[in-house]
Amino acid sequence: MCTYNVKIDDQILEQAKPLFDGDSAMQAWLEDTLHKALLEYMRQYGAIKHDVGENVVYKQVKALEDDPLGLLKLGSVLKPSLYSAEELRDGYVSEKYGV
Repeated sequence: MCTYNVKIDDQILEQAKPLFDGDSAMQAWLEDTLHKALLEYMRQYGAIKHDVGENVVYKQVKALEDDPLGLLKLGSVLKPSLYSAEELRDGYVSEKYGV
């Protein structure tokens, strides 16, 4: 992984902070959002390679499809979640139902 310093407007950052469950949640969201934005930017210019980002993970998960223990081996492919099961559920419900 590469590390970059990114400047963000202080006023916007202070308004956004309360929406996250701590700095690590905000960091994860920023990284995920920037990752998706970079992939989309690369797609616009036809610069995306077949083995970038989600394609690598997709291939690894697809390879587990025929393995009877494939579901148990997902931990070797996917990064651990930064969020608890409750946070993920609440985010899903909030996004789906607007509550």
